[in-house]
Amino acid sequence: MTASPTAATVRPAPAPAPATVEEAEAAWLAAQTLLDPEPAIRALLHPDCVVVHSAVGHIHGADDWLRYAARLGRTSQVVTSDVTVQRLGTTAVVSCLQEMRVAFVPDLTPFVIQAAVSRVWVAAESGAWQLAHLQMARRLPPG
Repeated sequence: MTASPTAATVRPAPAPAPATVEEAEAAWLAAQTLLDPEPAIRALLHPDCVVVHSAVGHIHGADDWLRYAARLGRTSQVVTSDVTVQRLGTTAVVSCLQEMRVAFVPDLTPFVIQAAVSRVWVAAESGAWQLAHLQMARRLPPG
């Protein structure tokens, strides 16, 4: 009997930690549309991150929010507009309007969610930026 080689699981190298708020924002938006967004999102979250979201106003810690987000369905697109960044030393507040396309039901047209969003980023001792607070308030489409 011959031994067959075992295929090694190849995982992509983790993205470098964001050194600027702009890099953190870009990484955050890109992570939302990955097939498996959880590892990339988790890497950006401060351990004590608080997320305030949904029409009923859920308040979740990082783990609870990641479980909630995983149940929603795949986000296929995120577009931001009217972005403002306020830097306050080792803290930065990013405010924007955000539109997401979420496939609550696979194989159907994604549902469009619009929200007014604030993200509070803090600089870790390592110099990387981590998300400490996220608030998303759904809004009705203009018109």
